[in-house]
Amino acid sequence: MNVVVVYDIKSDRLRTKLAKELLYYGIRTQYSVFEAQVNRHELKKLYKIVDRYSIDDDKVAIYEIHNDIKRFGTAQYLEEYGLIL
Repeated sequence: MNVVVVYDIKSDRLRTKLAKELLYYGIRTQYSVFEAQVNRHELKKLYKIVDRYSIDDDKVAIYEIHNDIKRFGTAQYLEEYGLIL
């Protein structure tokens, strides 16, 4: 399944650590947005990772995408070359 992870984390240290872990699962499509293609087991691991790094007023969301994703602009170009899921 495709997932999109978006976040707004105040701590530079925690934000950087989360981004590094997310790179294991997918690609960064914007500064605080990652796309990944994961199975159920990996999704559960993502939930645990995100929970570790989000504290206080931080915001993190994981969107499960069950339909096709339509991209425009630069994202459309990257998709054509297989650089985006």
